[in-house]
Amino acid sequence: MGQILGLGITHYPGLSIQGNLTRRIKLCLADPALPEHLRSIDNWPEPMRRQWGTDEGQSHSELHRQEMIEGFRRARRALDEFQPDFCIIWGDDQFENYREDCVPAFSVLAYNAAEVQPWLHNRRGVNSWNEPKDKSFTIRGHRKGGKHLASALLNEGFDIAYAYKPLHMGLGHAFVNSVLYLDWDRTGFPYALVPFTVNSYGRHLTGTQGISPTPSKGLSLDGDEDPPGPQPWRCFQIGAATARAFADSPWKVALIASSSWS
Repeated sequence: MGQILGLGITHYPGLSIQGNLTRRIKLCLADPALPEHLRSIDNWPEPMRRQWGTDEGQSHSELHRQEMIEGFRRARRALDEFQPDFCIIWGDDQFENYREDCVPAFSVLAYNAAEVQPWLHNRRGVNSWNEPKDKSFTIRGHRKGGKHLASALLNEGFDIAYAYKPLHMGLGHAFVNSVLYLDWDRTGFPYALVPFTVNSYGRHLTGTQGISPTPSKGLSLDGDEDPPGPQPWRCFQIGAATARAFADSPWKVALIASSSWS
């Protein structure tokens, strides 16, 4: 019988970049579609006004950042105590590995390994570890575990996609950020990974190209919509089937839900 550890984490806000975590608030304030009365702090909910304070949220940002870092340290301690053979991480693919040429609702990435350079094209500021722009990370995969999972899901009637190599990039942000954050103190991340992707943008995948529409980007939600993403009930079903697949296995497996998947 297998052993399972369940963890819920997040890969956003953007802890990997130094500075104020209020980027999304400022994007919303600049959105022409925002109702005009919400541009005034006086019309915000009281907790939000308190957190924004007189420094555009900087003090709250620093406090929240530290709370999140400590949360990741707790999650890492749980991983180290459990010592899994490998980790499954559910994460959203935002027009990263899956684009117009193939958009599965779900996919099991049974890679041997992935090479990633998270800072190479970063334009948002200095990374939180002051690592060089060309810093490269090798994230080990577990092909056998990925094949076992894909087989178990197919045998249960889930028409799951799977892959042995990437299409457009080594790994999407949901998986890279999760590993970076779980290795916040840079002691190394020794655990193999089986990424489990979900198409989270659904009908707006190609219209937004996986990012928030802004006037400067010239992207819009108008026009032809794509097919929808997977239904919430199907996400629950596939999560339960994943647990069954590894309960009946020889491995110790950490099932990690990242961001909204938690």
